[in-house]
Amino acid sequence: MKRSPIPRTAPALVLMIMLGLPAYGAERTIRIPLDDKGRVPVAEVVSAIGAATGVAIERPAVDLSLPTKGIAGSLTRTLLQECLGADVRVAYRPGALELGVDEAGLGEPHRGEWKTRLDELAERSLQASRRKQYYGMSARPSYRANDAGRPTVCLVHGLNSSSGGFAHLIPHLEQAGYGVVVFDYPFNQPIDDSCAQFRCDWQAFRARVEEKRAWAILAHSMGALVARSYVEGPGRGKEDVSSLILVAPVNQGAHVARLQPILQTITSLYAINGGRTGHALAQLSDGIGQAADDMLPGSPFLRRINAAGPAPGVRYHIVAGSVGVLSGDVRRQVEERLEAMSRGAGLFGMVTRVAGRDLPAVLDELADGTGDGCVAIERTRLPGVDDHVVIRANHAELIRAPLLFADDGPVPCMPHVLDWLREDFKER
Repeated sequence: MKRSPIPRTAPALVLMIMLGLPAYGAERTIRIPLDDKGRVPVAEVVSAIGAATGVAIERPAVDLSLPTKGIAGSLTRTLLQECLGADVRVAYRPGALELGVDEAGLGEPHRGEWKTRLDELAERSLQASRRKQYYGMSARPSYRANDAGRPTVCLVHGLNSSSGGFAHLIPHLEQAGYGVVVFDYPFNQPIDDSCAQFRCDWQAFRARVEEKRAWAILAHSMGALVARSYVEGPGRGKEDVSSLILVAPVNQGAHVARLQPILQTITSLYAINGGRTGHALAQLSDGIGQAADDMLPGSPFLRRINAAGPAPGVRYHIVAGSVGVLSGDVRRQVEERLEAMSRGAGLFGMVTRVAGRDLPAVLDELADGTGDGCVAIERTRLPGVDDHVVIRANHAELIRAPLLFADDGPVPCMPHVLDWLREDFKER
């Protein structure tokens, strides 16, 4: 019987085994269990790799977890490989993150390199976690609990923003004699999570300061949905909200929300490739475009929240903008071009007709006169709310968001806001 030839590598493998060295190419698998939401805790990654490599490192005290599904999961894989090294295999298995590391790279000679990698990941996760300390309800110096002479207005920001977006609006409120409380939250997480956080923080804050008087709420864009979920939802304290002022609200959704996951993916990749690991960790931890899915017209979230109707005893006011990013002439050119293409025969014409079904609604959001560049005027409306005004301003300009307006010039919505607040607080 003819024997199989002995591989040339066999002598080297035998020698390595005799010397107690790991065979070249052998891999150690490190499994990190996912949490109950299918996310991977960053602190567990640091601890597990530290144990496998023999690196003495303190488990970072962070509540930071990363997604493992969809585009966000792919970004997590890219981020971990960037942090841990291209030689680490990153894979998702049912219920676990699996890291594959060459045994040859786990010995004493490589311990210093692993310590550097893990120290950096731990520090970046701490930086990302510190961002969470700004989430929640916080009072400006102007706030006075139970002061009838200084009524309170709570501000709720929208998508891709924070309470800093009200930087030019707040001084107008305070100069008019109002105290200000702001609510910050991770805007990319599912809106239901933001709603639950608002409800909890609202009630906890008011209980802590023993607040008895009703507040007004001013919410911008997606923040309107967060505020409405409390005002119109179960478990709300009686007579704790006097009025609800919604600025450019996405009450009936916005088609342009489809762009949010793409934008977030691009910014996350830029952060990873640019070495801004802390920023990427924070962004991925908050979520990638989950809130945007909830804002699409007809989403389960919107159907549910719009089924409730306005809350009795609360005065509602809506202000929308009519300055879009497309002129009327450009809109007509787009519509004419698409109409011509859709009349074509064959597959191309059919695809154009299908792709163009939502185009009129999208153009309503983007075009001058029918939208503010993000939300169509008609989609800001709420059945049962008659106090609805339209002014010449775009989505960010309505509150003069600092992202687009560095100076503290006039805030277009303020004349209406101050009139509404004056009347609503007078009646209580």
